Amino acid sequence: MKLLAINASPKGKNSNTQKFLMPFMEGASELGAEIETVYLNEKNIDFCKGCYTCWTRTPGKCIIKDDMEELMEKVKEADIIVYGTPLYKYTMTGLMKNFIDRELPLSLPFVEKCNGRLRHPGRFYDAHFDKKEVLISNCGFPERQNFKGLVETFNELTINQGHTILFPCGEYLCSTDHENEFAPYREALKNAAKEIATEGKISETTQAILDKTVKAPEVFFNAANEHWKAVGGR
Repeated sequence: MKLLAINASPKGKNSNTQKFLMPFMEGASELGAEIETVYLNEKNIDFCKGCYTCWTRTPGKCIIKDDMEELMEKVKEADIIVYGTPLYKYTMTGLMKNFIDRELPLSLPFVEKCNGRLRHPGRFYDAHFDKKEVLISNCGFPERQNFKGLVETFNELTINQGHTILFPCGEYLCSTDHENEFAPYREALKNAAKEIATEGKISETTQAILDKTVKAPEVFFNAANEHWKAVGGR
């Protein structure tokens, strides 16, 4: 079993996103999975040009020659793909959006009806790309509703077959001052990886731990404002 994690934080290895990805990867590794993390901030990936050459003259091959060519092969080989992104403007980072745009060669130009919707087959819609997909995201705010736009996009990409793990108050949880509070989430992330790999889904018990509220909005409100005053925020 191969697990590929895509870290789309501009901070890469030093990001909060990485701190949430690591326990998940550890859980998969304990099952004997072959794991790999790709840091998009270290990759040279140009923007999709919308030329559709990958659908016409060179089917399945992008006209752009950059690091995405290698990453596409990793995506094809993976059994589980984990998309790790901090929340930027209520959705994924530009690094992640660009990566997903460049996955276009994995789809086909023809149109098929899938679950009552017209879609392009390929990518995650046929047996060749039958993969387990996981979204792990974190944001600073305490309300889960901030992830609404990101989750809707992810659900569209995976036809509601993906697994979503969200962490409000990510900055708070990743602070070295709150290691004890992060501990149960870390263990739940490891368990989630094992459950997805073996059962194809996250158990209700594990999901309940992952969804547990970290801080009340009013507590976050006061702490956040005090922090920004202290560092000279305008």
